[in-house]
Amino acid sequence: MKAFKTLLTNARQHDDYWAERAKLEFSCELERLRKLAGLKYADLARKLGTSPAYVTKVFRGDANLSIETMVKFSRAVDGELRIHIAPQNTVTRWYDVIDTQKEDPSARQWAHLANEQRNDAPITIAA
Repeated sequence: MKAFKTLLTNARQHDDYWAERAKLEFSCELERLRKLAGLKYADLARKLGTSPAYVTKVFRGDANLSIETMVKFSRAVDGELRIHIAPQNTVTRWYDVIDTQKEDPSARQWAHLANEQRNDAPITIAA
């Protein structure tokens, strides 16, 4: 176990580790929203005007994505790309709050479905 911790500590010293981590986080969130939207990979490919093979490559984390491509994928699953830079040695916790001033009729149902999918803090609807 100590050897693994040392390996991980050493890996964290390299930009490649952080780039792969960012790709993994993006693809995991994208997958969560894809499921919430009820889209299959083929549906997403059609919506984006690309091949199902490319969509699969993105979800595997094998694609080196531009910000523009990340925005397109995010919007295709009814999401919004947000990029955040945090100081080292801090923990970031994201809490999405639905703006009731702009709420559409399906917002409460979306929040309910999202809460069922997440294992951490619930999504809150502001009053």
